[in-house]
Amino acid sequence: MMSRFLRLVCSAHPPHRTAFLLVLGALVAVAGCSDDNGNGTPQDQGSDFTYTPDTAPAACGVVIYPCPPYGVDANDVASNMSFLGFSDPKDLCKDNQDKVMDVSSKHRIAFQDWYLGDPDPSCAKYKKQLLWVMASAGWCGPCQDEVSATQAEYAKGAVDPRVGIVNVVFENDKLGEPATETFVKKWISTFSLTMPVAMDPDFTMGIYFEKKSVPFNMLIDLKTMKVYHRQTGGSLTTIGQKISTFFQ
Repeated sequence: MMSRFLRLVCSAHPPHRTAFLLVLGALVAVAGCSDDNGNGTPQDQGSDFTYTPDTAPAACGVVIYPCPPYGVDANDVASNMSFLGFSDPKDLCKDNQDKVMDVSSKHRIAFQDWYLGDPDPSCAKYKKQLLWVMASAGWCGPCQDEVSATQAEYAKGAVDPRVGIVNVVFENDKLGEPATETFVKKWISTFSLTMPVAMDPDFTMGIYFEKKSVPFNMLIDLKTMKVYHRQTGGSLTTIGQKISTFFQ
């Protein structure tokens, strides 16, 4: 399977890796399916798009979720996106290496989950500080490579425990075919995923990127829900560097 993936070595001298960086073995850049600058460098195609819903959320604020306006660029507050998906039932109160995926029934997964954390006081030590949103399509080879490599480190506990991850799958293995529950379960099985996986058949993540520009990655500061970093075209090296910088 790995021969199908487009892999481009990004540096002959990998950056220094601290204890909280992703330990990815071989540091590689994974070019996006249609969005790179010719050398595999991920692009940030900010849209200068901000918006306020016609009606504000019924309730919002520091103890619920930040209020509008929301946007899609760096330093904009991300809206509380919500999907159906699968995860370990106690995802917000377990070490990554101890998580077990439950695909017996789908449930609602929202950015707000990581913002609030598990309400059980005993789970406070698991509260995340940064959310990594990884958007994928089944037909995208580089997406498969990115998800597989990340899951391998996630399952070993090598991903910084202060970082929450959600993999958002918006299409099946055919371009233009919305993600289905059957396909997403197969996706989870194929890559032995234990990180939360969400279905986005309506492509609500489309406010951030074009379909053919996957993989798309975004880091959100969970204290403010502001976009800290976003990129089209996958580079796990870049994500690792940004995570490192965030916690400096």
